[in-house]
Amino acid sequence: MKDIAAIILAAGKGTRMRSTLPKPLVPVLERPMLSYLTTQFKQAEVEEIFLIVGHGAEQVMEEMGNSYQYIIQKKQEGTAHAVLQCRGIFPRYEHCFVFVGDSPLISARTIEELLSAHLAKENDCTFLTSFFDIDLPYARIIRDESGVLIACIEEKDCNQEQKNIREFLSSHFIFKASILNEYLPKIKPDPINGEYYLTDIIGLLLQDNKKVDTLSIPDYRELCGLNTPEEVKWAENILRQHTFSL
Repeated sequence: MKDIAAIILAAGKGTRMRSTLPKPLVPVLERPMLSYLTTQFKQAEVEEIFLIVGHGAEQVMEEMGNSYQYIIQKKQEGTAHAVLQCRGIFPRYEHCFVFVGDSPLISARTIEELLSAHLAKENDCTFLTSFFDIDLPYARIIRDESGVLIACIEEKDCNQEQKNIREFLSSHFIFKASILNEYLPKIKPDPINGEYYLTDIIGLLLQDNKKVDTLSIPDYRELCGLNTPEEVKWAENILRQHTFSL
């Protein structure tokens, strides 16, 4: 799959981890958190993997080694800003995965299914969702009465009715590379914190009648990002139970 790249966001500091390590290197069962996702991409036969690094970049690059290509996000200004740092590579590929690196429970099978759905429907953008049994500050999937995707709204921007929606988006996408190249520069900064959110690209694409679709997976735990030591322990318990073959 030489025409497909994976971009993994791994620039975070991870303040809530209460660790001296950069967030991507926080250990999960004695392995760097980031290594779980990169392993799954390799198992899914995605060979071109780009890691966007920022905080502790040199430490992350040294630990992860020479199997990856690195892009440095010097200033962390949000997920869309991070992916925009990769703009120079977009002409080299037909499609680009964009995943966040703090989700160690995602499986190669899910990556493969996302790619298959994206290619089969000839979508411009396809992203993972699931129905969550737990409350997390994730974006909500908004659908019309017939179930068609009409919007994706960050939790902080949701009204109370929208907050009650259980179908969440956790920022795991695949795009046509040309779509990223065209639409990333159109994303505006959040008026409150100034960050550029990748989820905002969904509204821009829907507005232009681009083909955007979702792949809902049955086990929401795969999509959970880890942000605290308690969440790391939660993921470790799942891995110990061999629920996921990572």
